Amino acid sequence: MALRVARGLFRLWLILSVLWIGGVGVVTWWTFPESELLSICDLPANQRPKEFNCSWVQRVKEYLFYMDKTQRAAVQSGILLALVPPAFVLALGSALVWAFRGFR
Repeated sequence: MALRVARGLFRLWLILSVLWIGGVGVVTWWTFPESELLSICDLPANQRPKEFNCSWVQRVKEYLFYMDKTQRAAVQSGILLALVPPAFVLALGSALVWAFRGFR
């Protein structure tokens, strides 16, 4: 019986963690500060380098490599806010399961 409860709690933690991380990602995306730099893809086609590809991969590369300090801080705080609470809840839940198994 106790094993089923622990397994159920782990599954509940997993579902809630995925929802939490997704929610933090959405909120971080909505509140992400705009860059002051002009993207190469935002330029008119005749002003871009001749063989420059403005695919989504290029936009991701630009965001990752040309972020300013406020954008980096937003990403770092979003990562911390997304990962630390689920890890804390997992550790707390594991400790409680371990403690209550000692009462059997």
